[in-house]
Amino acid sequence: MKLNHYILAIAAGAFGLIGCQPDEYELGSKDYESADIQKGANYTIKVEGNTVVLESLTPNVTPLWETPSGRSQDKKMTLKLPFAGKYGITYGMETRGGVVWAKTDSITIEKNAFEMLTDPMWGYLAGGVEKTKKWVPVSKSYGVGRCTGPMLFANPDDVKNDGSNNADLAFGSSNWAPNWDPGIQDWLVPAGSPYFNSYMEFGLSAENGSTCTVYREDKDSDPTTDKGKFVLNLDDAKHPVISFVDCYGLHAKNFDAVCSNYTQEIKIVELTPYVLQLAYMRTNSEGPWWLIWNFISEEAANDPSIIPTEEAALLGMADVVEPSYENLEETLFSVVTPNTTVVAGETTYTMNDEAPYDWYWWNGADGVASWVSNGFDGNGAYNKSWCPAFTGAGDFEMVLNRAAKTIELTTGDVSTKTTFTVEGNKIVCADEITLMACKGEKRTVTVSGKEFTVMKISVDDGVVVLGVPDGKDAKGKVNKYVCVNLNIKPIAAASGPVAIKVDAEKIKSSSVVYLEKSKYFRIQLYNPWASGVDWPIDPSKLKLKKGQTMKVTFKITGIEWNADAKPKAVLANNMPDFKWEPDCFDAKTAVELNKGGETVVAVTNETGATYKFQGNGCATITVQLDGFGTCPMTGENQDQVDLEKVKVEISSITIE
Repeated sequence: MKLNHYILAIAAGAFGLIGCQPDEYELGSKDYESADIQKGANYTIKVEGNTVVLESLTPNVTPLWETPSGRSQDKKMTLKLPFAGKYGITYGMETRGGVVWAKTDSITIEKNAFEMLTDPMWGYLAGGVEKTKKWVPVSKSYGVGRCTGPMLFANPDDVKNDGSNNADLAFGSSNWAPNWDPGIQDWLVPAGSPYFNSYMEFGLSAENGSTCTVYREDKDSDPTTDKGKFVLNLDDAKHPVISFVDCYGLHAKNFDAVCSNYTQEIKIVELTPYVLQLAYMRTNSEGPWWLIWNFISEEAANDPSIIPTEEAALLGMADVVEPSYENLEETLFSVVTPNTTVVAGETTYTMNDEAPYDWYWWNGADGVASWVSNGFDGNGAYNKSWCPAFTGAGDFEMVLNRAAKTIELTTGDVSTKTTFTVEGNKIVCADEITLMACKGEKRTVTVSGKEFTVMKISVDDGVVVLGVPDGKDAKGKVNKYVCVNLNIKPIAAASGPVAIKVDAEKIKSSSVVYLEKSKYFRIQLYNPWASGVDWPIDPSKLKLKKGQTMKVTFKITGIEWNADAKPKAVLANNMPDFKWEPDCFDAKTAVELNKGGETVVAVTNETGATYKFQGNGCATITVQLDGFGTCPMTGENQDQVDLEKVKVEISSITIE
């Protein structure tokens, strides 16, 4: 093996973004340069057979290691390297002046130690010593791997997709669940795509060590073959990872720019003799999400009968079960009134303008046996190449008449009338109607037809979901639906502004009230990028429909303002075109602070669609301070607002 096969190079500033994060950074008491870092004085590397012990000797810094097994920030760590050859190890540290790296050290492992390969995952992945094993993309349901196509989506904030908000993507199909299995999709990897001819081939040999060949085909370019090495790190049995050198984890070419890392410490979330699933974190403008690419062994793809029955049963794959209802027709005409729920003669449905459409797919794995929604929440999800925006939700109305069995549909300037019957779990129309259609860069989403399956109905929540087939499983059963999300119009709707509850005690936190760069006085109501803060409001309540305005009435006392000061205040956010300090104080939303009383700051949603703050944008009151007044400070370094002297009151937050 050559040294350059194992030098896992990384830009100095990038380690803190994509490496492991310690609980607290130690920045050191002095500045270092690369030449200052010396082996023996700042760190040691001890080779004992096929075991390497690394130790940082530098006090008061966070160590940074680049090793053949991946990255680490441990002060002391042990590597197990079963294959002979030369390896590169780089030591660095996070200092007051930034990340500083020493020169890469070369170490030599003299002999192979195949006794280190006792974990069965080595054999599952590569077939065994002096063997190779080929993995190909999943092109249909094989009953294993919790998948019916080449990739899955998993929510990083709820990896089990059960509302537990578990963010730990651990190994094994019982420890995670996709929030969407798209199967075979034209915008993803269409049926017949040359990508299905691609493969990864792993090998283990005394001469060449751990080898990996990645062959990929694409319709728009010539096939490529990359030959390199792989490093399998099984130190943490719950979180095994694989790194690639001179090659990469296989994926379709149209996803090259979707994730920034396809080579280093890729999570293995499932590995058996028949299925391999690798998880990559999405890093493009669509936001963080786990993309899990699925592979089946070439032998099993050629002859699925070799998969043992008990292996397929590990996931408890259940046959598709259609939604069912005791009395769907009566439920369709049930409407909530201010005092009770009645079965009306006529029901009006409007479209959810925050989440106009969705996909439902059948998850029969692991005893779940349920229909699962992708759960789009309106946070910009409907403005992507694969999920185009739909702007007609506000112009949609569908009126069902029970006695006449008629449907009157209005979509924009178009009105359609037909008759219908309720048959089982479906609304069956006499004529074909289109509930919605929108076209994006990569796909057109259409909910159209004569039959609409009721995927969900909740009278109490005022929700009805109607779907049309969008895919079938290996048995020919419809297992995916593209759906519209409709609201049951209540007989008497509430009116007036919505009041957001504020917890006054939580405003007394230095994480909520603080100075930004000693220039701006900030009151954070919510910031999705600040972790561990107990916010004074429920951020899930912060959502503005198009044209709605949020107003915050507040008061600050205890700041010593200059006599002639006229500081401005702004309700800062992350809506498109919003600029932060100092430019925001020249925006039309800026107001002069009432230094002796209450001030009202406001923002109006002019994005043209519903805007949710949660996970998407800040709600922060920012006030000019530097040059306008003096704020009492406290703390060891006088770097915290003295909340004993400075009082902040939020009188009200309303949305109207």
